[in-house]
Amino acid sequence: MDAEAELLKTMTADELEAALSAKIESFHGLLTREVALRLIAKEKGMLKEEERDYRLADIPKGARRFGFSAAVKKVWPMATYSSGKRSRVVEVVDESAGGGKPLVLWNDDVELAKSLRSKDEIRVKGAYERGGELHLGYGGMLEVTRKAAFSSLAELNDGETVHLRGAVSAIEGYDSFIRDGKKIRGFSFMLSDGRNERRCLVVDGTARAERLKVGDEALIEGANVSNGNIEIGASTRLLMRRAGEMLLGEIKELRCEDETLKADVGGREVTLGRESALRFLGVGVAGDIALATVVGLKKESLLNTRIAVKIEEKDGQILVRG
Repeated sequence: MDAEAELLKTMTADELEAALSAKIESFHGLLTREVALRLIAKEKGMLKEEERDYRLADIPKGARRFGFSAAVKKVWPMATYSSGKRSRVVEVVDESAGGGKPLVLWNDDVELAKSLRSKDEIRVKGAYERGGELHLGYGGMLEVTRKAAFSSLAELNDGETVHLRGAVSAIEGYDSFIRDGKKIRGFSFMLSDGRNERRCLVVDGTARAERLKVGDEALIEGANVSNGNIEIGASTRLLMRRAGEMLLGEIKELRCEDETLKADVGGREVTLGRESALRFLGVGVAGDIALATVVGLKKESLLNTRIAVKIEEKDGQILVRG
């Protein structure tokens, strides 16, 4: 910033020269004109402290007003205090250079963590360091620069940490399971993406799974794959959203009548218009291709498979939501 130009917007040239002379004199003539200009501008609130950028591992103790880029490792639950204050810790890591630190969000800023999940890449500005922790300062900013991808239910390997999204297709409830050679009690349910299913086993914090219902949309963040199952532990986030209505079950019949699709899914018969039918089939085609042609190509691969899609009824029509 050109301090002199900014100051001349608020005072005359003579007033500025008088202020400069007084400032230099107050330092016994040891200030240069440039330094005196910056001091006056700072006193008037016109000169903001410059923000530096650091790698996580290089952030010095006591640093103020800096920015950094990092990846989310874990989002901890919100903490509340008797004073009414709230905080939430987001563990962040620098995957390219190593080193991790806790980022503490306070009060209204805790809402910034609601949509974060492990492996999201974030950019933070206006932070400060205190006692080995990073804090988002007043007027600071946190933005997601790249969202972590969801894993495919069809392509999971033991030992992986995964993020999943799907519909609850069955509730199995409490049972005993063998884990690391020991018998444990857990709560299990089946998760479907419409084509594949996996058993999800809640081994810590089982009470949160009791609220699940068939048809709910579930988001699972930071789960482990073990013996082909999805293990939901203490550090795994399980989020759920009550679905308005789901078309869920095994596809028993598909037939086309003009430009509508007749389907039997789990014993429920539905009629879908062309647009909803294409969403149901999971394809996009040009308008001059007949629906019957698409159904003929997809029918064999879809019959006797399970599907889970969101639907709504509007003006007597069943619509498949995108």
